[in-house]
Amino acid sequence: MSTTNMSIWEKVQTTDTRYTKDAKVGGQQITSLNGTAMVMKATELFGPVGIGWGWKIIEERFDDGHEIYAGEGDKRTCIGREIGHTVKICLWFVQDGQRGEIEQYGCTRYQYKTNYGMTTDGEAPKKSLTDAIKKALSMLGFSADVFLGMFDDQNYVQQLQAEQAIEQAEDKQAEIERQQQERLDYIKETIGLMQSAATPHERKKIHDHAVRKLIGRKDEKGAARISLELKNLETGKPQEAAV
Repeated sequence: MSTTNMSIWEKVQTTDTRYTKDAKVGGQQITSLNGTAMVMKATELFGPVGIGWGWKIIEERFDDGHEIYAGEGDKRTCIGREIGHTVKICLWFVQDGQRGEIEQYGCTRYQYKTNYGMTTDGEAPKKSLTDAIKKALSMLGFSADVFLGMFDDQNYVQQLQAEQAIEQAEDKQAEIERQQQERLDYIKETIGLMQSAATPHERKKIHDHAVRKLIGRKDEKGAARISLELKNLETGKPQEAAV
């Protein structure tokens, strides 16, 4: 049951997978959120930008980073500094006649070294602003499933994609039936792999992987069917069971 404190959070915490993509930042694999999609969702909830919600820039600056060198030994030369762009905003919104405000920062690399030498990003201020808006909206719960790390679980993402595919389909019943058949095919294929496994260890690995996936898809009945098949194979009593 929703509470007043969580009413906004619960409306905006689930991310539309159509507006995400995998990205690598600082050597880490992350889920990148589409800024325009977050603005659209905020507009659905609060109203048009500038009327129901918006932001003002409080501070903007360029920050010097560490020095960058090229060459080795006596030929080592400083070719410049990394420079970062930072913006601080105050995001405001109106909900149930009350005005709320959130302060957040956005940061982007402006000048940095690449494999081809020094470069600058002329769109750094725009990127920093988008970053700040996304971070401020995340404080209200927007795309909380991404920020809570739930997108690291592929089973969660696949289940979310399946639910959204039904919601967005022109023929919802046809999509439901397609997914049901896909589920039956997966369970049948898994049982076949377990039955043909060369060793008990291999069979158990197939079982564990399938059970994790099915539970992640909220299919406890399917997971139970796979576990029953493992038990039957271990006891030498295979039997048919509903899925």
